[in-house]
Amino acid sequence: MSNKIRVRFAPSPTGHLHIGNARTALFNWLFARQQDGQFVLRIEDTDTERSTKAFEQSILEDLEWLDLDWDEGPDKKGPFGPYQQSERFGIYKKYVDKLTNQGKAYPCYCTHERLEELRQKQIKAGWPPRYDGRCRTLSKSERPKDIKPVLRFLVPERIVVFEDKIHKKLSFDAAVFGDFIIVGSDGIATYNFAVVIDDALMGITHVIRGEDHLSNTPRQILIFDALCFPVPEYAHTPLIFGPDRTPLSKRHGAASIKDLKESGFLPEAILNHLCHLGFSPGKEFLSMDEAVKLFSLQRLSRSPAIFDMERLKIFNRAYIEKAETNRLVNLVEPYFKEQVSEEWLKHAVEAIKGEVVAVKDIPKILLSFLKQPIVEKEAEKVLEEPSAKEVLKVLADAVEKQETLNSDVYKEIMAGIKKRTGESGKRLFMPIRAVLTGKVQGLELEKIFVLLGKKEILERVRKHFA
Repeated sequence: MSNKIRVRFAPSPTGHLHIGNARTALFNWLFARQQDGQFVLRIEDTDTERSTKAFEQSILEDLEWLDLDWDEGPDKKGPFGPYQQSERFGIYKKYVDKLTNQGKAYPCYCTHERLEELRQKQIKAGWPPRYDGRCRTLSKSERPKDIKPVLRFLVPERIVVFEDKIHKKLSFDAAVFGDFIIVGSDGIATYNFAVVIDDALMGITHVIRGEDHLSNTPRQILIFDALCFPVPEYAHTPLIFGPDRTPLSKRHGAASIKDLKESGFLPEAILNHLCHLGFSPGKEFLSMDEAVKLFSLQRLSRSPAIFDMERLKIFNRAYIEKAETNRLVNLVEPYFKEQVSEEWLKHAVEAIKGEVVAVKDIPKILLSFLKQPIVEKEAEKVLEEPSAKEVLKVLADAVEKQETLNSDVYKEIMAGIKKRTGESGKRLFMPIRAVLTGKVQGLELEKIFVLLGKKEILERVRKHFA
């Protein structure tokens, strides 16, 4: 095995890619790219009841959409495959047998009822729940024939000490958690066992993951040591909370990358925000090339990170404004069902892309220009003003004389209306906005003119006088 840095992102396909897991993938990817290492994607699908191929595919698609490419994985052959735990059961058995033969693991026949009773007694006595080792010394003749056992790891009496890249020196008394299960009664390896075998055989040098895994780490180190595998270096990142400091969920606006994608956020805006969650790059907007250069495990925070939807919207608005118009046109084209020409759509997107917070706002705004507006009450009041009638009549005369409308023509028309009517400010602009959009707020009037064009403007003004 080479000394090359190797990290992994190992999602469980029991749901869509959570924002917290996406950040874990990002941090691993940044570290691998910075260190000229390798980023491995491994699917941890040993939870056979909850894991699905649909969720697995969704996770892969979201990672691709975020442009977090992996060097080895289920769809990219590498020297340490297969990269799905469900295809590695034969590999795990070899190491299960090794531990059993060395007396470091043993079958346990305790029923769920017995374990629950033990747990309740321990809690009542104020002790941490742990297995009491009852089956450690069972002879073969004492083992029940009608119960499928689980396999427990025989935990040695020791203090597990390791240096975490973020939390520094940590120690755990192994006596607190007792002998834990490494293979279920169904013969399937548990998470803590499978992950050790996979990390060891895949040559993983650094494990960067959420601090919710901290309690798993001492157990995993014990298995590494029992099998004489080198222990990787660990970095446990702080959890991501919502602004109310509770675990991130849909009530905070989104919980998964799929939610954000469907809400109209661009991948670069999401990545930019994730870079600021638990990591301080010292720059508000940064490309992934810049993030790779700036990333450092030593600069990761121990404090919980706060996912701020409002800040993400600020990032998204900026990235939409900077995005290539053709890219945005491709994203919103399906909403229009051939109602408009590609040329008009491109022109329209170019005109409004600096005005929107999310991609889905683009069709929402533009589709309103393709149908007659519903006049809101505030707009009705504006149009009932005596001065509004004169402004709109002069507007119609001025537009009628033009062949096409553009920004320069708009300025000429507005200057002419102001001169002929003597109106200015709101008394000039509000009636025009109200008659063209049915609202008193919205896009810049200049952009509305250009988007609607001569024919539609005249139709809307004349309809008001009909």
